Amino acid sequence: MRLTNIRRSKSLTGLVFTLMPFTALASDVVTGADIKAAILTELAQHNITSDPQVSERRRYFSCSSPLQVTPKFDDSWETARVACPEKGRDWHIIVRTGQVSPQAAVSPDKTAQTGPEVVVLLASVKKGAVITDDIVALTKLSSGQRVGGFFRPEDVIGRRAKQNLSAMQPIKARHLEHLWTLEVGQPVNIVQKVGGFEVSSVGEVLENAQIGDIIEVINTRSGRKISALVENSKKVTPIANIN
Repeated sequence: MRLTNIRRSKSLTGLVFTLMPFTALASDVVTGADIKAAILTELAQHNITSDPQVSERRRYFSCSSPLQVTPKFDDSWETARVACPEKGRDWHIIVRTGQVSPQAAVSPDKTAQTGPEVVVLLASVKKGAVITDDIVALTKLSSGQRVGGFFRPEDVIGRRAKQNLSAMQPIKARHLEHLWTLEVGQPVNIVQKVGGFEVSSVGEVLENAQIGDIIEVINTRSGRKISALVENSKKVTPIANIN
């Protein structure tokens, strides 16, 4: 009862932050990632790209209806108003969209309208960040800008950036860390067939590798290093006996 009285005595701002942890338990809670995606989607319809200034991990309130995004000022998308239109649960926040620029400026030359579409970023990405499906899109670029690029979003989603990348920048192989099947320090099952049976032991990968590579793995139980063939992301087959 005392806790309830304290909450009631708080200002509206304090009440908002008090309720947020409870609201976060709802399945339809809106996160910063949802806010960002809604802004990117709305601005894309206006041929505009941006980098919304909002933390993707932050949690807001519940809203089971699609978020509505409108400019705070009629003549500018520099600041967006993101609102939940649901009756009885209506709320809104103001978000700076960051540097806004027309997408058309990326490909000023007419040759950009020919050839396959390439994968570009819809938002800036910092070094070490993982590329996610909500910040990539396909667009037409000039032949020079297509060189070294990717033509399928699935080829870049889940990979990490080797450097800071800007919004609407075409993604190229040199921008991303190599996609290894196994990486140094990763736990792996060492599986060997012995007399019709499979003997399994746990090991640790000592070098990055792809499927089909022969690498060094340390048997975590015996502490011995062995050479093994990479079968998949969880299994290697030793080319020597397990100890």
